[in-house]
Amino acid sequence: MKKLYLSCLLMLLSFGMASAQDLQDSFELYFEFNRAILKQESKTQIDSFLEATKGRRLGVRIAGYTCDIGTENYNMGLSERRAESAFEYLKEVGEPEDKMELFFYGEKDLKYGKGGVAENRRVYFLFSLEDDDRDTLLQKDCLEFFVEKGTFKPKKNKDITFTYKSLSNAREVAQAGIKMEDENGKRLYANAIAYLDAKVDGNALTAGKTIKVKMPAVGEDADGFMLYTGVDNGGKITWKSTGKPCGSLVKEGDCSTYNFELEVNGYCGCLKPRACEEDCSEDPFGGERSPNLEAADIRYSSEGTVAQIKDGTYSDDIANMDVQVVDEPNKESDCDICEQFQYGIATEDWFPAYANMNDSKNVIVKAKNSAGEAQEGDANRGMRIMLPRDKVTEDNPVLLTGSLTKQGYIKWQTSKYEQATCLGPINCDYIVFDVPATGNYKLGEWNEEPKAAGEDTYVLKTRVLRNSTILVANKKTGYVYRAKNVTRKGKTRTKEYHIRQDDNMDDIIVLQRYQHKKKAEKKRYAEVKLTDLKYKKKKKMYVLRKRTSKKIKEWDEMDLNLCK
Repeated sequence: MKKLYLSCLLMLLSFGMASAQDLQDSFELYFEFNRAILKQESKTQIDSFLEATKGRRLGVRIAGYTCDIGTENYNMGLSERRAESAFEYLKEVGEPEDKMELFFYGEKDLKYGKGGVAENRRVYFLFSLEDDDRDTLLQKDCLEFFVEKGTFKPKKNKDITFTYKSLSNAREVAQAGIKMEDENGKRLYANAIAYLDAKVDGNALTAGKTIKVKMPAVGEDADGFMLYTGVDNGGKITWKSTGKPCGSLVKEGDCSTYNFELEVNGYCGCLKPRACEEDCSEDPFGGERSPNLEAADIRYSSEGTVAQIKDGTYSDDIANMDVQVVDEPNKESDCDICEQFQYGIATEDWFPAYANMNDSKNVIVKAKNSAGEAQEGDANRGMRIMLPRDKVTEDNPVLLTGSLTKQGYIKWQTSKYEQATCLGPINCDYIVFDVPATGNYKLGEWNEEPKAAGEDTYVLKTRVLRNSTILVANKKTGYVYRAKNVTRKGKTRTKEYHIRQDDNMDDIIVLQRYQHKKKAEKKRYAEVKLTDLKYKKKKKMYVLRKRTSKKIKEWDEMDLNLCK
């Protein structure tokens, strides 16, 4: 049996469903004693009712009855024949058979009393009818438009073709010809966009009442979204603010929606202006937003530098590890002058991009497992480093990655990683870098034209000890270079070394490291301030005598003081 409702019956429309009110109407037809043939007046009554309800009938229930004269079995058959008589006439005048239900009850329901009352010889019709006009619910997934009857007067909802949809990605927005700008060219991004079109015979209608809308959100809840309507601007849709806030998202089951009322026929959206010029994402829904600092994959420093760490970066699960982000404005992980002297290395040995980079600080991601053991990141995986925009002074910042050496300092790579731009609102708050997960990063500004080295203006001459390693350091900048031997008349002078011109020669410290070619145990060193050495002005020559040097067995025995 078909179920008959007094409230809503769903009706399929374009892109969704519409609900319609369901009414009921009924009447009875009467028969002669012991007869099952419809009277002419009964047929006229049926015809009149069918004409009045044309286009509105959803179904009909036909029930046959008798009075209580005769046997129960005979009366049951008679009631069936009466019901069939009415059924056949309805078929004859064109009523679809699949809309009709047939029942017969004999003398079981003596509605008008016992004793052969004539009115009990009857057929009862119960019609379910669609209302002339109706409230209409347009629904597809989480999207809903509730259109009250009379919204599009003088047209009735049942005569209207509704088209409706929600948009959730850049492709759909582009296909719809939507520009994410307001009428003044201000760039916008959205968290929800929907469309409702109401037409009769191809002609658009204008709503005269507000329509209740539940518009599904694409992203998480956020403040500042305002209600906009679409405006056709030369074939492209731009946006006009209604001045009304969208409000907070409403969570119902799996649906998160903005719920509001609006007179709408066309596009509407919950939009807000882009927060900054750096938010140049082509994603109409804003692209990536600033990270949730409470997320399991996020760590950040006291300065606000954020690292987003992917699964598998460390051998242990990050949830079981002590992972810290450390800002090093003093660049403690770099080699200072004393360490360079001790290891016998120049700045270009551990920081080969020194001449191209004005570095400002290091960012170190330190990780320990549950046993307190240091863990190295997997450089084959990525890590996102986010630096607060208001704390980055460089115009075109880059990051270098580095690896920790056995001695404990970081050797920096030459490959530079530029900031990831046009990601979305995240670029308003952070300078973003997507880099290998080494855990060691140097921030600075890259110069394609390298810093010019000073000219080889002076000569350092050593007495007796030849083929030494001469390291020259600037105390102010921390830069250390390895002095080259002087070549004169095609011959290399093994006791003489070039010293470069510097702005202030008083800042220059020299380390001599000597090791005998054949007797490795014979080691000597000398640490001196350049301007303390004897200087021969005509030859522009500083002289480092052997008696200045000291004997040692191992290089770590050097007693270095001037480099500090």
